Amino acid sequence: MMACSHQPYSEQAITPIRTSESLANIWDYNYRFFISHPTPEHFSVCHDLSCNTVSQVSLSKNEWQQITQSLSEKAATSAEEREQIKTAISRFEVIVGQHIGTEHDLAENKLSTNRFGQMDCVDEATNTTVYLRLIEQAGLLRWHKTASRTSRGVLSAQAPHNTATIIDKKNDIRYAVDSWFFANGEKPNIVELSRWKSGWSPDH
Repeated sequence: MMACSHQPYSEQAITPIRTSESLANIWDYNYRFFISHPTPEHFSVCHDLSCNTVSQVSLSKNEWQQITQSLSEKAATSAEEREQIKTAISRFEVIVGQHIGTEHDLAENKLSTNRFGQMDCVDEATNTTVYLRLIEQAGLLRWHKTASRTSRGVLSAQAPHNTATIIDKKNDIRYAVDSWFFANGEKPNIVELSRWKSGWSPDH
């Protein structure tokens, strides 16, 4: 077993999710440029459906302050911190969208004209994981820690779907942080992962 498997998740490399071997050439090219250990000054995001494009982003100090403003005061409860996380992720999407041209990303997999600037759940899960890692590394999380991405539907009748996740450090409950259901800049859903795995959506 590789030694890196024993590292805390916060220290493990983030990479795109490989969805099809037929896309091997695209993936291999993108993997070369994906920043696996992000910092606010230098990180990668996926877009154009299933990480077809990987872009590098550098935030200014002012942009970083705008994003983290909601987390500047320590939350009194884990539920309060989850609300702060929602706000921070939505601000990430707005600011990053202006950098890479995804500011008009539509909800779910809807397309206005073509896939460029649009994100699917693979992109959203990857990018939200990057954003959560940046927040955690900055010491802005009191009640939660980041966890690996996960999926549902692979071995069931559900449509395959991916999400970023966090863990409540007090009770070890794991939550899905799902940005896919809404358009760019809208707050993500944060729901208990067991509920999400059962097929949860905002509609029911």
